[in-house]
Amino acid sequence: MRRTRAILAVSTALVVIAAATLASAASAGTRQTSGVMAVVDVGDPFDVTDDVTQVWGDLIGFWWTTSFDLGVATRSGVVTGSGTERFDGCLDANGNGTCDRADPSGSLYLTFTYAAKFDPTTFALLHGRCHHPITRGTGGFAGATGVFQMRDDPETGCTYYRGHLTLG
Repeated sequence: MRRTRAILAVSTALVVIAAATLASAASAGTRQTSGVMAVVDVGDPFDVTDDVTQVWGDLIGFWWTTSFDLGVATRSGVVTGSGTERFDGCLDANGNGTCDRADPSGSLYLTFTYAAKFDPTTFALLHGRCHHPITRGTGGFAGATGVFQMRDDPETGCTYYRGHLTLG
């Protein structure tokens, strides 16, 4: 009985150490991110690729849609699409709300898939969401990987993002 307890205690200790090591390794390079973004310059209202979106939160900077391919647009207001995007700015690593010299900064390039529901009469956004995998990065984001999920809030006109970013 004593031997079984000793083996159980050692096994438990090894599991705890392994879990702590894995958690430490994951947190060293991967950062959970969240924040908000809002369009600050619409440009041509019928061309999303000239909109400028400001980003706050764990990421600070500006976001652009660089290409958009319409998937489906139904009479009931369902719209899907896909395309490419670019983020220029920093990861606010110390959480002070600014891009400091120590914060990784550069550009992230992403692809996205988008799905939304619009009012079929007014074409007002009812809800929307999108998925944004990182395809590459430059500067402090060179070698970065990760993915962001975004949700549009029609009440505020903002988009909320969350996801993870692993620096190269």
